[in-house]
Amino acid sequence: MSELTPIEIQRRVDLLTTQIMGQHLDTILEQITKLAKDFKIAQDTKEKSPFRNVLTVATEPGSSLEVIKNYIRYQVGRKGSSAIWKDGKGAFSKELVARLDNLKINAKTIFQDLQSTLVKTNQDAQQTIQEYLKLEQDRLEKEAHLKLAQLYLGYLAREHTALIGESSR
Repeated sequence: MSELTPIEIQRRVDLLTTQIMGQHLDTILEQITKLAKDFKIAQDTKEKSPFRNVLTVATEPGSSLEVIKNYIRYQVGRKGSSAIWKDGKGAFSKELVARLDNLKINAKTIFQDLQSTLVKTNQDAQQTIQEYLKLEQDRLEKEAHLKLAQLYLGYLAREHTALIGESSR
């Protein structure tokens, strides 16, 4: 087969993106653990993870990185929100937003790995793939960035729950 349809390319892109993203998760998990410890997110709180609501917002259809960041900033100003959001004049919230923004670097790396792998493994359709990726680069990077942010928040919620469990022993 010398030519691939856009649908076939997209299927390959989706599968490969998931695989490449998995290769980056260990580094991201280390960053989450460090963030949780640096800000002592389990300290003085026995409440259910305040990150669950952020994660819900992040995974809603039509969500975006800006929607997630807006919700986090909203938590800082909202009366009755978790102390995690308000401590240190919102220092944790600001750091979390910065870290979510920085995932853009990971998304770009994932796209570069994707591009390299697709071109190498589909030499008979290199030109078609390169054209497709050139047209879709912004969308693919944005999707990867959002997916990484969703994963980040999910793992942060797990880390918070684990730390609370450890501190209650």
